[in-house]
Amino acid sequence: MKRARCCAHRVIRLPELWRDDAPGERRAACVEDGQIVEIHIQRDAHWVLGECGVGRVDRRTPAGAYIIAEDGSEVLLRSKMGAAEGTNVAFEVTREAIAEPGRVKLPEVILRDCVPADALSKDGLWEQRLAAFGGSTATHAIDEGFDTAIAGYAQVGDVIISFQRTKAGLVFDVDGIGDAFAINRIAAVEIARLLRLYQVGAMVMIDFVSMEAKAQRAEIANIFDAASAKDSRPFERTAINGYGLMQVVRARPRPSVLDHLFGTRIAALSDETQAYWLLRSAARSSGFGDRTITARPAVAHLLLQMKMPQAMGMCMSRKANQCPLCGKPQQPETKPFCSQGCKDRDLLKWLDEGYRVPGPPADYADSFGGDDID
Repeated sequence: MKRARCCAHRVIRLPELWRDDAPGERRAACVEDGQIVEIHIQRDAHWVLGECGVGRVDRRTPAGAYIIAEDGSEVLLRSKMGAAEGTNVAFEVTREAIAEPGRVKLPEVILRDCVPADALSKDGLWEQRLAAFGGSTATHAIDEGFDTAIAGYAQVGDVIISFQRTKAGLVFDVDGIGDAFAINRIAAVEIARLLRLYQVGAMVMIDFVSMEAKAQRAEIANIFDAASAKDSRPFERTAINGYGLMQVVRARPRPSVLDHLFGTRIAALSDETQAYWLLRSAARSSGFGDRTITARPAVAHLLLQMKMPQAMGMCMSRKANQCPLCGKPQQPETKPFCSQGCKDRDLLKWLDEGYRVPGPPADYADSFGGDDID
C-alpha cells in the first residue's frame, strides 16, 4: 500500500487496485484504507462494453433489429436502420448483456461503418477500464468481497439491511431496534456503500423505517447523497415518502456483481458462476498432473460448450508455466519450480510422506512373496 504525506505530516493511504484474474473471469477491486470499496468483473464469454464485431441482420423490428454476431450470439440494435435482413454489418457494444431473475437482456449495440483497425480486444478493454483507477496495483484474492452478496444482507450493529434482486431492480429493506432516525442514518450510509461495492445499476428501491417528520426524511436523503459522493456512477433519486420509500435510478452499462453471481436466479449462484469458480480453483491449485473437476451435469455441460473450452485451455497453459508449489513463474535453472527454496520444500514433502495417498496399510509380506524382510 502506498502512502503519501500532506503538508501537515498526516499519513494518507492512496487507493490501491487488487487484481484477481483467472481463466475466463477477470476480477478487480478498488481498495481504500485497506477496505474493498468497488468490485469489477469481466467474463470473456460475453460481449464487453466498447467491443466491436460484425454480424448479420437476422430480423428487423419497428424500433431496430436483432443481429446474429459471428460467434452465433444475438445482439440488439435499438435504432432504425436501412439495411435489409441478411445484410452484414459492423457494430459496437454500448451495453453488455445483463441477467435478471428469470431472463437475460441482450447486449445492445450501435452500427459502425466498419470495425476500426485499432479496436481494442477484451484484454485491452479490461486494461483500459482499470487504468481509470490509477494508484498502485497488486495481485490479491478478493473472494471475501462476495460474502455479503451471497448472504443477502449486511448488519451494522443492531441495524440489518436485507436486499434482493427482482425483475424491476434491487430492493433494500431496513430493520432495527430503537429510534427510526438513528436506524436510517446507519442504513443510508451502508446502502450507499453496497451500491458502490457491487456496482449496482438500474432501479433501486429502499424501504427505510418510516419517519413522520419531513425534515428527518430529507436529512436521511442528504446523508445518502453524501455517502454516495465517491461513487462515480451517476444516479437520480426521489425524496423519501411518508412510508419510508425512496427510489434510486442508477446508470447500468454493465451487469452488477450481483447480476454476475446469480444470473437468472434470485439468490442462488448461477451455473456460469459455479463453472468459472471451479476453473479458478483449478488454476489456483498446486502440484503436478492433470486436474479433475467434479460438477453437476448442468455446470459440466456449460464447461464444455460455448467459450468455456477456451478458458479451460488458458487454465492448463497457465498451470504449465507455474511453480507447482506457489504458482509463481518457473525459472529455467530450477524448473519446474520458481526457486531453489520451492525445490527444497518439494523434496522435504517427499521425505516426510507429504504426498502419501490415503489407503489401507500395506501388507509387505504379500508384496514380497511371503518372505520376511530384515
